[in-house]
Amino acid sequence: MDERRVEFQASHELLQATMDASTDMIQVFEAIRDASGRIMDFRWVLNNHTSQRRYGEVRGESLLQRNPGVLEEGIFDAFCRVTETGEPEQAEHHYVHEQFDGWFFQTVVKLGDGVATTTRDITEWKESQAEIARLREEVVKAQLAETEGQLAAIFATAPVGLSVLSLDGRFLRVNDELCRILARSRETVLDLCVPDVTHPDDVMPSLAAIGDAVATGRPATLDKRYVRPDGSLVWASSTLSVLPKGDGQPDRLLVVTADLSERRKAEDALRRSETLQRVLIAELQHRTSNLLGVVRSIVDNTSRSANSLADFRARFDDRLNALSRVQTLLSRLNEHDRVTFDGLLQAELAAMDGCPDAVTMTGPAGVRLRSSTVHTLAMAIHELATNAIKYGALGQAGGRLAIGWTLEADGPGGKPWLHIDWRESGVRMASKGAWPKGTGQGRELIERALPYQLGARTTYSLGLDGVHCTISIPVSATVCANGGGPT
Repeated sequence: MDERRVEFQASHELLQATMDASTDMIQVFEAIRDASGRIMDFRWVLNNHTSQRRYGEVRGESLLQRNPGVLEEGIFDAFCRVTETGEPEQAEHHYVHEQFDGWFFQTVVKLGDGVATTTRDITEWKESQAEIARLREEVVKAQLAETEGQLAAIFATAPVGLSVLSLDGRFLRVNDELCRILARSRETVLDLCVPDVTHPDDVMPSLAAIGDAVATGRPATLDKRYVRPDGSLVWASSTLSVLPKGDGQPDRLLVVTADLSERRKAEDALRRSETLQRVLIAELQHRTSNLLGVVRSIVDNTSRSANSLADFRARFDDRLNALSRVQTLLSRLNEHDRVTFDGLLQAELAAMDGCPDAVTMTGPAGVRLRSSTVHTLAMAIHELATNAIKYGALGQAGGRLAIGWTLEADGPGGKPWLHIDWRESGVRMASKGAWPKGTGQGRELIERALPYQLGARTTYSLGLDGVHCTISIPVSATVCANGGGPT
């Protein structure tokens, strides 16, 4: 027994020495329970020297009687939880009770039917942290003041519209560019809200964008129309971002507004250009197809009527030249123009070596031809003129050629029709058998090709003193601005 007592005393002294070596307060408590086993209080069992300097000799005393503040701070409840569960706990406490006024960091662990605690006074550390925080805040305020000055300058001179809105859409701050976009003074804008300057159809999307930005905290962007005081509209792209308060809650909105007027003009011009390009490509394809069909027909007809390869080449070149003249007329047209009948007729006759004094032309100027009819009609005029020079009124002394035309505004099918009358006179007609081979190609073109390809109505007759031909074809519904008078 004496040996055990000696060993116990040695262990107790070693534990006490270990505890006394710590600068933290180390205390051991045992639980005081009622008859039902519920913890009612704790009793000091051991204290180290650091704790004794604070408390004095407290072994055997009641915790709640000596330090009732542990109830208010939740320390007593923590002791109970650790005693019952065995799970250690750590916590900071600002303990301002009894003889204490400071910050403490306490670790509580289970020991038998009670707890052992290690408590460190962190008051000075807390105070130093608070001082660091205060100094940091002063630095931040100084930096913020400088930054706000810089931001104010940027806000005022930004090349985009800038505004600060309340969460219900009232203007709180605006820059010069936004005032320019809205065509209002700063004072006027600051008396308005978003719906006051927005096109009625864009009010709901604008309010929805505000709601989305506030609800999600993410920027919201929309293109919208602003209404100026004179009723004119200006398209702009607005991006709304939340400006939070110190607690992170939405407070205001920053709106960046970019004027889209020039961009939309460019987009409209591009769309018009693309539309025009498609029309021109379709027209080119149509004209190319027509031209190839005419060339194919010329080759077929010329090869059938030619006496030799040299004769074929001469006739083919002559007809290709006629087509080339038509292409020259087409290449000189503006975007929506058409070749006119009088322009086509004059170009063809001017290219012939006939007698211009023998020709009379009467009819309205500026009758616009359909692009699908130009090539075939030009070849018909060419054939008539060629035959007139070789065998008819333009190749004989005393011969006369009268070309007249009229425009029927409401012709067959309710469409405008051009009626052409080609009449030669004073011609000494050769006998039928004396006409060279191939002189019927022009007649075949007029009597068969024009009705088939263009839906034309034609007549062709060889009178006693020359050729008489009539051609009626549908034409464009409009007349050139300089048209309407006789040629």
